[in-house]
Amino acid sequence: MEKKPVKKTFWKLAALMLAVMLAAAGCGGGKSDGEGASGGGQQEETLKIGAVLSFTSAFAPLAEDIRNGLELFLDENYRTFGGRKVDVKYEDDEADPQVALRKYHQLKDNYKADIFVGPIPSNVLYALRDQVDADKELLIVANAAGDKTSWELKSDYVYRVHMSNWQTGAAGADWLAEHLGKRVFIIAPNYAAGQEVVAAFKEQFTAAGGEIVGEAWNDLGTNDFGAYMTQIAKANPDFVYAVETGTDAVRFLQQYQEFGLKDKIPLAGWHELGNSLVTDPAGEAALDIVSIVNYSTKVDNELNRKFIEAYEQKYNELPSIFSVQGYDAGTIIKTAVEQTGSVEPDDLIKVIKGLTYESPRGQITIDAETNNPIQNFYVTKNVLEDRRIVQEVLHTIPQVAMPAEAPQR
Repeated sequence: MEKKPVKKTFWKLAALMLAVMLAAAGCGGGKSDGEGASGGGQQEETLKIGAVLSFTSAFAPLAEDIRNGLELFLDENYRTFGGRKVDVKYEDDEADPQVALRKYHQLKDNYKADIFVGPIPSNVLYALRDQVDADKELLIVANAAGDKTSWELKSDYVYRVHMSNWQTGAAGADWLAEHLGKRVFIIAPNYAAGQEVVAAFKEQFTAAGGEIVGEAWNDLGTNDFGAYMTQIAKANPDFVYAVETGTDAVRFLQQYQEFGLKDKIPLAGWHELGNSLVTDPAGEAALDIVSIVNYSTKVDNELNRKFIEAYEQKYNELPSIFSVQGYDAGTIIKTAVEQTGSVEPDDLIKVIKGLTYESPRGQITIDAETNNPIQNFYVTKNVLEDRRIVQEVLHTIPQVAMPAEAPQR
């Protein structure tokens, strides 16, 4: 816009100087300094979201789906929350805690992010947690499920939208004991998430009268599960409970079928065995597996139907739980900003703590005791529908909350 000529009279110069001083005073106190002037001479405020996700690691497909879900939510809301235009800057943490801290500081100091979203692995979350807590910045955890974040490392500035490892391990253990059998063989990768999920599962399963007849711990990145298949066959359990992840899960499912165990010993497991990022590449080997999930495209509610339709239209594929994580992160941020009229973390957390909202997963409440979602879990079975593997819901486990304190083990 061209500036109109200004006569250099004393009073106009004084008015101009006063306007500059007022504008400087108005912009100096906040992080969101606007993206331009409106017709009335006021700056249009911008809400800046800094997303720290693992785009160039084994977690890359998860990061893409989280971004897809968040972008869909932004599009549906005209990229505007509470009168503020929303801008998102995505950074790749490479699943490395030190890289994540560097990217966080870039987003905080250079981009001037108001709110942060991410990360995916729990070791990155633990590194970020201490920094955002010290800085009093708001972090919405899209995926990382480490239990400590809700117990000894709980922070008023960190809130999770996905689930904890305790929840996914404990939820459904009773159902599995009743419907698949009391004798189980457990296999899991030997890292923090596998250990936490298995610990919660074993507590619940044995409390339901179950018996652990064998367990095996593989390294992340295992290519050959043959030795473990031999152990499973020798133990002859009623079923196997598996906590494999990513490409490891794909290889495990395929080799479980190749070794002839699929038709002999039922296979069940945590949410990733019922996720399209695993079931699609695994193909036929993924059919008939029972998994305990917090989302399925077969969850029957109006929002989920609309979400699936919009997601397929935008991306030409079905959403995954990771897509929902991004979508729900947007929902929480929008709700808090609109209810407070603020982007200041101390204002936003007053709304987020204890917030109840509707998700494609069902109704969610952010537990004020743990900053973790209270949510439905679903026992599902992988079935073929329209040439795609989907998760048929067998049973709903309503409103699962994790304990306020860590169990004594």
